[in-house]
Formats: sequence, structure tokens, C-alpha cells
Amino acid sequence: MKITAPLVKNIKSKSWMLSLFLFSFFFLFHSTVLADNSLSITAIPPRLEITVQPDKVITKTIKIRNESNSTRYIQTNIKDLIVNDNKGTPIQIEGLDQSTNPWASASWIQVSPSQFKLKAGQTKAVQLTVIAPKDALPGGHYAVVLHSPKNESVINQSGTAINTSVGTIVYITIPGDIHQQASVSKFSIPKFSEYGPINILTTISNSSDIHIAPIGHIAITNLFGANTANILFPTANIFPQTNRIFQTKLDKKWLFGRYKAQLQTTFGTNGQPLLATAFFWVIPWRLIILILTITALVISLVILLRHKPTKPKSTKNKTLINHKLQALRQKYKDRK
Repeated sequence: MKITAPLVKNIKSKSWMLSLFLFSFFFLFHSTVLADNSLSITAIPPRLEITVQPDKVITKTIKIRNESNSTRYIQTNIKDLIVNDNKGTPIQIEGLDQSTNPWASASWIQVSPSQFKLKAGQTKAVQLTVIAPKDALPGGHYAVVLHSPKNESVINQSGTAINTSVGTIVYITIPGDIHQQASVSKFSIPKFSEYGPINILTTISNSSDIHIAPIGHIAITNLFGANTANILFPTANIFPQTNRIFQTKLDKKWLFGRYKAQLQTTFGTNGQPLLATAFFWVIPWRLIILILTITALVISLVILLRHKPTKPKSTKNKTLINHKLQALRQKYKDRK
């Protein structure tokens, strides 16, 4: 069969359309797979606080929900955790006993079931049991209950497969003689600013045997003692023997003069105070210079206009008139 030019053109056009269709299908399918492979399970609650006496047992319920459109097979593990930065970032650890990590508690916790299937949209209740040993030290003990899809990984932006999990952080408190002590190691505000908002940096050191969560506010007053703002202090846990940085903000632009900032927070079971004071200035100096410059220019202009030298009046016409009057008088006198 003879292949004509229109036929070749038609074949090329259909081939191009087929290629475009296949590419679009592959792209959409690949995107759907990646989206479906993304971790979409939720741990409820994300944080669980438990108080238990030594040599006692307590049971709680946690839940896991499958937010994806496919069935997941979940594996649950328990690990100790610590915090060793000033941002409160928990780090999973394992292989350390109570003598090495006095806040360890993973070995006290059991979950049932530890493996289960979650259908799309299903929520599963899991029993969490804490068995506190007889020699459990008073204070805080920490672990995380991790839920991971079995044999699944998430593809990150670089194309690398990573295993991800969600979990519930468990805060266990053993009652007793618990040492509670904390201090404000830094309360920092820029000494001079031109405008707001003003950033406030607070660092609190926790020397306790248990986590603390300071509550309170930062009071801002002006030069005359009048209240400018009350800034709510962020609520967050500070793990034992760690520091944590808190960032707050005086969210006002137009300020002028000297201000005082007072940190007024408390922590612990007895409401122990955490106090600090700092002073700062806010002067919109560029705006002031602009206003002064414009004012000076206006005043100068007014002065120039008021003291503008006037031209001396011409005496030529006056002299001419006087001469004419004299002539008329002389003429009138001659007639007499």
C-alpha cells in the first residue's frame, strides 16, 4: 500500500496524541501512588500524661486513625525518649537502662494489640498498660508509643525512601519527693528599635526531676507606668535538666519612648514564680527627622515671606504732581 503524505501526517498526529495520553496517565498514576504512599495515620492523643504509684498498674486507651484511602497494616513499638536541645525536640533512644537514663520508662509500657489492620477511615483503640516497678524513682519518666505502617515507606523530594511513624508521647509521673527548681537564664529584648513589632527571647532552665510547663504572661508598660500590652506566655513542656527557648512578640508597630517588660510566670505544683525584667527603647528616629525637617522648612518659608524686602515707593510722580500744584497756585495768584 502506498503511504501518502496526509496518511503519514495523520499517523504522526495520532502517535503524538497517544504519547501525550500515556505520559499524562503515567504522571497522574505516579502522583496518585506517591500521595497514597504518604503517611496518613493519626495518633490520638499526641500526648498522654499518667500518674502512677511504684509497684502499681494503670491502663489507658489510645487510638490510631487511618486517614488514607487504603488499608494499612500497623506495627506498634515503644521507645524511650530524651530531649537534648533548647527547642524541646524529643529524640527516640533505645538500649539504655534506668541507671544510664533515669527518665526511661519504655520497659514499663505494654500495648495490646501491637499489630493490627486499619481499613481506610477506620479508628482503632489500643490498650496501653503502665506497670511501674517497685524502685521507680519519684519524678518524670518518658517514652513514645510509635505506630508505623508495616513494609511501607514514604518517598521524599529527593526520591529517597524513608520510614516514618506517628506516635503518642507518654509522660509518666511517679509521686514522691520530687525536686522542682527552674530559673530564667535569659530574658532578652533589643535595647533600641525604630518600630515594632518587638521580639522577646526567653530561655528557661529546668533543674527539676520532672518536666515543667510555665504559665503566665509578659507585661509591657510605658514610661509612665501605663499598661501597653499583656503577652500570653507560650505553653510548652520543658524536660528535666534541659533549657528551652521561648519566642514571643510585642505585636505593635507604633511605639515611642522607654518601655519595661516583666516576665510573670509560675511553674510546678506549688506555683513557684519565674520572674524577669528588661527595659527597651522604641524611637522612630527617621520619622522624627522627617517631621523636624518639614517643620523647619515651613517655618523658614513663613519667615522669608514675612520679611520680604519691599521696593521703595517712586518719588518721581510725587515730585511732578508737586510741580503742577505749584504752577497752578502761581497762576491763580497772578490773576489776582
